[in-house]
Formats: sequence, structure tokens, C-alpha cells
Amino acid sequence: MLGEFIIDTHAHVYRTAEIGRQAMENLARPPRWAGGIDELRATMRETGIWRTVIATVTPTQTMREKALSQLPLDLSGEARQKAEAEVRERMLQRMDHNNWWGCEVGRTYPELLPFVNFDPILMDAVTIRQKVREAVGKGARGIVLLPGLHGFYGNDRRVWPIYEMAQSFQLPILAQAGDAGPLPPGGRGHWGRPRYFGEVAASFPKLRLILGHLGKGYESEIAVLSRRYPNVYAETSMRLSGLDEAGKWTPAEAVTWFRLIGIDRILLGTKWPLFDSQQDIDTVRKLPLTSEEKRKILGENAKRVLQL
Repeated sequence: MLGEFIIDTHAHVYRTAEIGRQAMENLARPPRWAGGIDELRATMRETGIWRTVIATVTPTQTMREKALSQLPLDLSGEARQKAEAEVRERMLQRMDHNNWWGCEVGRTYPELLPFVNFDPILMDAVTIRQKVREAVGKGARGIVLLPGLHGFYGNDRRVWPIYEMAQSFQLPILAQAGDAGPLPPGGRGHWGRPRYFGEVAASFPKLRLILGHLGKGYESEIAVLSRRYPNVYAETSMRLSGLDEAGKWTPAEAVTWFRLIGIDRILLGTKWPLFDSQQDIDTVRKLPLTSEEKRKILGENAKRVLQL
């Protein structure tokens, strides 16, 4: 397409092919890629992607629960407290290890934009502020939040220090959003329900907030937020593959939701290597949109939001 450039706002990479395959071993259909850096860069060349956001993910809650379950049953009192503190410290070290590796990748390959991940349930406010400053110094370009993985709603006050620091350092936030995972107790909907980010958008008006997966299952809430707050955006990962398949959008439905949310608010995300970025790009090109709308979704909007 004439004048087109492409930015992928949601992808993942892994240190080794083995780690990548382990991370994706539960998928119904194994992906073509193991998630290596060289694979991603080759894919970018083949598809014409100019820049890619690489999101680091550390499942600290799952790892912590497993570690705690392995503690001796006869531990009690001070000994248990000490053991639990050591588990927490190991989780934070693992998160640091992943985040700083992602930043190193970004320094080595400027076309890859590292977004670091923090767990606001495991980390206190002092630690969060310290780690965000450290991440900025190491070259982080944004922050990833994982409500479903770490167990929090967007308006949980424990996340406030992350929002404050992100706004202060002009770091965009990419937040997992939608109906992924089991419903938590309490009747408030899935952890990633978009409506709970409304208070965030209002409280931090200069924060660029990108909600993942077009709020899968809660698209109408994304549309409400985008009309109300100019700093709310949505990315397309996991939503463009298999249009017209049973249980998925038709192309016309996809376009309807894009326009309800606002074409200027839609950013391309592929979640490579779990999904085929070329297929997602081709899907956008084939949708009944204007050429200008396609250019905005494929790259122009992201260029503005990511301040590239």
C-alpha cells in the first residue's frame, strides 16, 4: 500500500527456542516460531514491520504459589515468614532478570521496543518507583500490565504508583484486557475488564493507555472509554485471525467495532509468535476500510502514541 509503514504494538520474544516452546506448549496449535530474536527480526523484514513492541512477561503469582506449596509443612512462625520473604525476593529477581534482558535486546536492536512488566500485588510502592527508574535508565520504552496473570483490576490502588511513574516518565502502558482466564470471585467480571481503567484514564490524563485484545468480550466498554477519554487506545492482537470462523467476528463486525471505538484509537498488535503477523496485516488490508483508515491502524496511530 502506497505510503504504508507498519508497527506491531504487541509481540513476545524468548531467550532460547526451548524457553519459547515451553511458554507455548499448551496451545492447541503449536506456532511456526519458537519466539527467538532472529526469528522475529526475519519476520519483520518479510512483513515490512518497521518497529515492534516486545513485552516481557513474568508469571510471578503462579511461580510464587508453586514455591510456597513446596515449603515444609512443619514451618511456622518466624521461620515461615522468612521462607515466604525469600520466595518473594526470588520472584522479584526473576522479574528483574526478564525485564533487564528485554531492555538489553532493545539496546542491541533499536527496531525492538522493550516494554517491562511489574507485579503490583507482589511489589510495594517504594520498590515499584525504584524499578521504574531503573528500567528507564536501561532503555525501557513502556510498561506491560497483566491483570489476569497477576490478579488485579485496573483501578486497584496498588497499581497507582505504576501509573504515576509511567505518566511522569512518559511511558505508555500496554494492559492485558478482556475475558481471558477464569472469573475471579466477587462478581466484578474478569480481572482485565476495561471499565476499571476508566478511573485510571481520568486520574492520569497524560498517560497513554493501550488496552490489549480490543477488550475481548468487553468491546463495548472499550468504546465507552475511548469516547470519554482521549488517552485510551486499543490494540488488535488475537482478534484478527480467523474472521468468519465460528464464534469470531465477520469482517463487517470488525470494522463496526473499529469505528465505534474510533479508527484513530486502534493500533495493530499481533502477539507474535503465538499468531501470524503476516495474516493479521493481510486481514487489515482486506477489511472494508478506506486506505487512510488502514494506514492509521497498521502504523500511523502507533507512531503517534508511541512517540516514534
